[in-house]
Amino acid sequence: MRPHSRSISRLLVSMFAMVLVSGCAAGVDTSKAYTRGAINRGEIVPADTVRVNEYLNYYEQRFPEPIDHPIGLDLRLGNPQMPLSGGEVWVQIGLQARSTSSQGRTPLNLVLVLDTSGSMASADKMPYLKESLRVFLQTLRPDDWVGIVTYSDRAWVLRTAQPVEDGIWIAQTVDQLLPGGGTNLYDGLMTGFKEVDRNFDLRRNNRVILLTDGLANVGVTNPGRIAAEALAFSQRGIYLSTIGLGMDMNDPLLSKLARQGNGAYHFVDSAREMDKVFLEESEGLVERVADDIKVSIRPGQHVQLVAVTGLAGIPPSEGAQVDMPSMGAGDSQVLMVRLKTRPGVSGPQLVAEIGVSYTDSFAQRTREIRHQVTASVVSMDNYDPLIDIEVRRNATIVRSAEALKAIDGMFGQGRYAEAWQVAHAMEQEMRSVAAMAGDPQMVQDADLFLRYQLTLTAALGYDPSVGPPAPASDSNEQSQRWGSSPLPFEDLLPTIEVR
Repeated sequence: MRPHSRSISRLLVSMFAMVLVSGCAAGVDTSKAYTRGAINRGEIVPADTVRVNEYLNYYEQRFPEPIDHPIGLDLRLGNPQMPLSGGEVWVQIGLQARSTSSQGRTPLNLVLVLDTSGSMASADKMPYLKESLRVFLQTLRPDDWVGIVTYSDRAWVLRTAQPVEDGIWIAQTVDQLLPGGGTNLYDGLMTGFKEVDRNFDLRRNNRVILLTDGLANVGVTNPGRIAAEALAFSQRGIYLSTIGLGMDMNDPLLSKLARQGNGAYHFVDSAREMDKVFLEESEGLVERVADDIKVSIRPGQHVQLVAVTGLAGIPPSEGAQVDMPSMGAGDSQVLMVRLKTRPGVSGPQLVAEIGVSYTDSFAQRTREIRHQVTASVVSMDNYDPLIDIEVRRNATIVRSAEALKAIDGMFGQGRYAEAWQVAHAMEQEMRSVAAMAGDPQMVQDADLFLRYQLTLTAALGYDPSVGPPAPASDSNEQSQRWGSSPLPFEDLLPTIEVR
């Protein structure tokens, strides 16, 4: 691997740490599920709930499993060739965490903190909480230790931590939960942390999982203080994952708690989502693999960095470092990077050098990976920067998230027809790419954009696919309130006889 040729002084001027608030692992994919729920309810998706990189990372990726290290780096170009005239280049940066078998993962010292306040009484909260835990029970091992804390006006240790064994006692305890009272989230969370701390064991994964709508209204309700406590316990080795329930959930608080607690964050809106979170991706929910993940992007000579997934502004053209959230076992993350090349000469050209540094959660040591991305500069016509199907798929998903944000802005300004056109165009593009990739998830999301068009059509008052309504006539003719057509003109006058 060739050393980076730029001077240190240039690097210090051009590089800076950039945190993507929307950056996420597979364990943080709330934005996509929340968006789906809003569209299915006939609502306009608020732009601030669409975190683009989080939206992208909801989707399945097929990066190769790392063999010798906890994290693997997979790099892919949108087109391995570039034209002599220069142009747009897409680079897909994929991170894949090592999976663990159910026998190989670290045993748990886990406390489930369950919101049983009155706000949980709705059909999309308490029933989902109970069913989610029934699904999660299938992934627990007999030697895992689990405790249960519930809270409303105050917190209770409903079951002290004990071995799961056959798990029947967990199912029976959960079945008896009834909602009522206020929401003292702080007391519930602190009680859960203290219960884990009471049985803290370095040989176990010490963790709290919070299931709630996050609508704290009793006791300590300051989000900053609640998050600060989660961070303090995280620094002591007790981690927090959050599960949001209900369309009115406190998304900012639950997202922040998961970040401070070095854990996952999900939103459950359906039985399918329960399976995804608590069955298919359960190992990432409870087993951390890597922390302090940083991705560095250093463009090659005559190459400029134009865009990074999830960054609202323009990145420094000379390169940037992206802070990524912690990753659990089996998690994947993908970052889409767009660059611009100047006219060049035929032959290989360095597009960018990509580096990844992280802390191995098991070995507690820093590891680094660094690779160069090279493309062939050739003479060509009709250059397509997204000829690779996988890269085109992920670039299209990014555009769909950006389209949702744009639609909210247009709708707020009363530009309903433009918003409909964006939704219609996105539906067509997603169907086209879904056919290329053979991706049923993209087909479902194309259907979501079709559903979104119905919501926008209702706001418009007519169906744009048919065409705008006929303009009102400029004649002096009055509209008829009774009958189907005006009387013939001659019938309006009396008939006279002339001799």
